[in-house]
Amino acid sequence: MTSKLTEKQKATLWQQQRAASYQASCRLAGYTSTESLIVAEHAEERLASLRRQYGG
Repeated sequence: MTSKLTEKQKATLWQQQRAASYQASCRLAGYTSTESLIVAEHAEERLASLRRQYGG
């Protein structure tokens, strides 16, 4: 039996698919990216760290 995805899981899955699609599109167009992609989990951890540091 399969369970339904939560809204957070749906959003994460959509972001991952969007990033993969964008990267594939860039490769097809011949573009190369030297920028590292930010993973949502790492971004949230960084934001939490900055909020603690600056009292936000």
